[in-house]
Order: sequence, then structure tokens, then C-alpha cells
Amino acid sequence: MKAALLLAALTVALAAGCGSQGLGPDAYELANIRGSNIVPKSSPTAFVKAFDKFCAKGPRDPQSADRLLRASSYVPLPRKARNDGRIYVVDDKRPAVGVSSQGCMVQTYSRTGQTARVRRYVAANFPSAAPVSANLLARHKLEQAWVISGDQHGIVATRRTLDGGNHSSYTLLLYRTNGPVQWNSPQ
Repeated sequence: MKAALLLAALTVALAAGCGSQGLGPDAYELANIRGSNIVPKSSPTAFVKAFDKFCAKGPRDPQSADRLLRASSYVPLPRKARNDGRIYVVDDKRPAVGVSSQGCMVQTYSRTGQTARVRRYVAANFPSAAPVSANLLARHKLEQAWVISGDQHGIVATRRTLDGGNHSSYTLLLYRTNGPVQWNSPQ
């Protein structure tokens, strides 16, 4: 019994030392995430469901988004983006989620069926979405983009990036504007 008490005291002392170095629960959870789950290979359905929940129907302010993501087992990466955005990850196959005051995005490695699933999602959930012209897509390094109006104003877009090791990631993003978007006009 004394050995168990000594081990418990040692564990508390070591944990207290780590806590004093500024490591909180998020750091401990992030330390154990499988590398393949930081940006996973999400199914097309999981990819679109995450976008729908956290971006299209999710809260617009980052603090409320943080609460929703944490309630869904996501943890923020320690570094904030220039626009005060945060990237959240979870230790399973759900996509990474990024939120800021201007928008939201989900990211995963490319996988078969994602493009068709995203097109169906946009058509069903943003029926008045207007496709953006090809010359503007190339200028902004986007694969597809749609201007949305109605209850929300902004742009829904996809982007692919080729990472090292011949992997490509796929991002679906929602950029919110305060009014109608004038993006389709030739510039």
C-alpha cells in the first residue's frame, strides 16, 4: 500500500511540474493525436457534415464556435492565425476545422467522391449560389467557388493543395461578407 501512495504522490508532483510550464489539457491531448488524424482522410459524407455543422449552420463568432467544437471533442492547435483564426483537430477521421470572425473551413486529404458530394451539398443548401468564373478561380487558387446570397452573403469555395509526399489536401471554406458579393464581374 505504501508503494501505491508513493507512486500517487510522485505522479501528482510530476503533473504539477508540467502544469507550471504552461501546458494545459489541450497540449496533453494534442500530444497524443495520431499524426494521420491531424489532417485525416475523411469520407465525403463526414467532410460535408462537418462543414454543415461547424461552418454553414455553425456560430459566426469564434468564441461560440470554440464551445461547439470542444463539445464535439475537437481541440485547438496552439498557434493562432494572423486573423485570430484557430484550427481545431480531433483524434479520429473527422476533418480539421478552422474558424475565424470572417469564416470557416474544413480540411482533409483528398479522397474519392468528395468533389461530387460537395457539389450536391452546395446545390441543395445554397440553391441561389452562382458559380464564379474560371479566371477568378485561378487568380485566387481555388478549384470551385460559388457566390451565395439570401440569408448569408459570401463565398463557398474549394481548394486543393499538393503536399509533400504526393498527398493532396481538400478544403471547403465559407467566407462571409457583410453584404452582397460583387466577385463575378470581370476585373
